[in-house]
Amino acid sequence: MKILFKPYYFLPLLLVVWSIAACRKDRAVEAIGDLKAIDYTWNVALKGFQPEATVSGKLTANIDLKTVYYYIQRAGKQDSLIQLDFPGGKQEYTFSIKPELWPNIDLQGVKGIKVLAVQDNNTSLEKLVKITYFNPAAPVLSELPANLTPSLTGATAVTGKASSETGISKVYFYDNAHGNFEVLDSIAGGGNKAVTINYNYKYSEGAGQLKVMAVDIYGLKAEKLIQFVNIPFKPVITFAMAELQVALPDGKPAVSGTLKTYSALTTVEAYIVKVSGETLHGTVNPVLVSNTANEYNYTFNFTDFPFADEVTACKLVAKDGSGNNSGSVPVKVLPYYRWNNITMMSQGTASTNATSCFFVGKPGTPTLSACEVVNDASTHADIDFAIFTNSALNLAFNNPANISASTLSTFKCNGTSWTPATPTTSTLKKTVFRVLGSGVAETAVYNRYNDNTISDLGDAFFTGVSAPSANAPNTTTFDNTKLIWAKVTPAGGGTTKNILIKVQSINIVASPNQGTSTITIDILKEK
Repeated sequence: MKILFKPYYFLPLLLVVWSIAACRKDRAVEAIGDLKAIDYTWNVALKGFQPEATVSGKLTANIDLKTVYYYIQRAGKQDSLIQLDFPGGKQEYTFSIKPELWPNIDLQGVKGIKVLAVQDNNTSLEKLVKITYFNPAAPVLSELPANLTPSLTGATAVTGKASSETGISKVYFYDNAHGNFEVLDSIAGGGNKAVTINYNYKYSEGAGQLKVMAVDIYGLKAEKLIQFVNIPFKPVITFAMAELQVALPDGKPAVSGTLKTYSALTTVEAYIVKVSGETLHGTVNPVLVSNTANEYNYTFNFTDFPFADEVTACKLVAKDGSGNNSGSVPVKVLPYYRWNNITMMSQGTASTNATSCFFVGKPGTPTLSACEVVNDASTHADIDFAIFTNSALNLAFNNPANISASTLSTFKCNGTSWTPATPTTSTLKKTVFRVLGSGVAETAVYNRYNDNTISDLGDAFFTGVSAPSANAPNTTTFDNTKLIWAKVTPAGGGTTKNILIKVQSINIVASPNQGTSTITIDILKEK
């Protein structure tokens, strides 16, 4: 027996399916859209983008845009999220990448910005803003003499060549007749890739060197020093470092370098440079390493140069037997303290006093012992952080303003506990921490630290890194591969200071002697 269905029996079912399909129509629509953006070049020399300074573009879509993600793509690296936008339901959206992000991003090998737009129906569009990495070579100076005996009465011809793959903008000429190198003259390069140098130098009394500098169209530079010989030139002072670090670890920057003079040195004096002026500090005793009839070469190592917050530079003045003297280019003192290989002990035990459990960050005395703090209440407000190891064998950096009563009592001196006023931000410093991860901005901090190119430790250095918020990061969150950023606020409020900590090694001692555990760190603290 056959059962026959008439067509109208299916109408209710079709109506239901049609209704459901209609309700889900927008979810079934395919994501269609477009991105309009020019191609960009990251010019390493300019530290900026071309042909426009800001990376931007315009998205259009067939469905309202909900969220836009921006990922940087680089050869050999995973894509990294650098920005997140919320277009607010628009189907047309003009975007730009925040300029403040770029200083913290390593753009070597960059291929572009992947723009991932998520629409209201949870479909997505993916587009690419192309970026090319351009790192032009610096100019080259060639065929210039290494040594020269200039005429003391007339002009002396100085010849050579300057070349650049991008084009020479200018060639400058300096001498050091007054101690510092000062510009004497220049010739235009006109953007040519090769420039012939034919300069008539007129001798300045006392000058010991001529400096030639070529600058390309992007500002990249090349320098060549020409040493004067067989004339009574002023002493030439060269510092070993372009910038001095302080508190390594005794609170004094190491001042060293070389001296070249026409005749034997008689005196070398060191000056302290402050904004308010210069003050003579003392003498330096250079060591003679070689000499000829009219050239003496020395090294110097001045370990007694003092440091205070207001000191901005060190200056040396040398005088030789001919009576000539030379004021050196003052060498800048970096605006932060740095200590290497500082070992700190945890809180100690009932029978062992902690020798260095408190960090105060003063140039000559970066740490204090338990007894120094327990016996001197005036030190309490100086403490930036304390080191503590708990019974679970987790060593931690502790925020003074957040230390608990039970933790306070473990810092002892011969059985007497540390008993400051109830720890609050009014009585002790507030110090919060962040263990840096592997994000773009954090990686930039690691790179600058490893390359030793940190010129300032202000907030701008940490742009793009989430602000510190942890009160007591411990060894469950960091190890000896990590950097830790801390922000310190004085007791009662005031100007915050940044600290950057590099963990070098950790030594955990088993319970019940966990209080003798130690950590060795390098640490930078903003002045």
